[in-house]
Amino acid sequence: MSNFSIRHYNPLIDLPSLSRLLTEVESTDRDGEDTSEEYLLASLDWPNYRPAQDVWVAELDGQLVGYGVALEQPSQRCTLYVAVHPSERRRGLGSQLLELVLARARELGSKTMLIYANEHNPASNLFLKHHSFMPVGSSGAMKSPDPFEIPTFDLPAGFQLKKYSQVNDPGILLAALDDCYLDMWGHQHNDQRTEEELRSPRFLKYYASDDILLLFDPHNTVCGICSVKPEGKKDGNGSVTDLLDAPGVIKEYREQGYQRQLALAGIQHLHKKGSRPITLEFWGDGEFALNLYRELGFEMVNHYIAYYKELA
Repeated sequence: MSNFSIRHYNPLIDLPSLSRLLTEVESTDRDGEDTSEEYLLASLDWPNYRPAQDVWVAELDGQLVGYGVALEQPSQRCTLYVAVHPSERRRGLGSQLLELVLARARELGSKTMLIYANEHNPASNLFLKHHSFMPVGSSGAMKSPDPFEIPTFDLPAGFQLKKYSQVNDPGILLAALDDCYLDMWGHQHNDQRTEEELRSPRFLKYYASDDILLLFDPHNTVCGICSVKPEGKKDGNGSVTDLLDAPGVIKEYREQGYQRQLALAGIQHLHKKGSRPITLEFWGDGEFALNLYRELGFEMVNHYIAYYKELA
């Protein structure tokens, strides 16, 4: 086993080296990850991303060869991430980093761990199963055809689509984020929000209020959400695309296909700001929703299996 040196991540000195490491990992794994320095700098603003406590890097001969994160989530959950340079795999480093992030998750009081593996990476999937993680769902990204001809679509009778800027009610936005993604792995459900979050949801730091679309049913209850960001995604080749973020529908309507109308409304909204390829991200969706997107012409870019583990 190589003599790895593992310590906490220091963005002030490690960020360029971490970008190089993740870029080399991406060149082998081809997960479609953005590994740029700009993306890593932006990640420092993520909620509960605390490099000095929750993030580790591994060095060998002065080079970063490993990276591990324990990202605390609401409701006693923790999302984990571990990456090892291809040249240093099968030498125990992945297990060392995993044990560190699991130990940190225990310190945070987390009861459920979540981690992802590319479905086309058998070694990663075997690694997680070896460490007693269980598959529970999927996530990933799809890309629109270019050019994209938007088919006509209608909302069901009595339903209305509104921009959040027309609603401007934090309670409605938070209800949409909770109810429309309920029981979908990869989405945060928070039942212990702070007063600050109730007044000003963090979600509004990532998406402009004009770019959040809300679907209301005939009872004027929010039942769907779709958020977009022009030029909001960079693919593995460095190309910039628009982002269509996970159309979500409450469980009552989830099998009726309203994700299609939300996706098309989001695409229509993006096209008003310029025509670019669109990356559609999904978290916890089943084959029913994914087939709706395939029927629109979206093609799978990457597909991850979500694994979970419960801690005593």
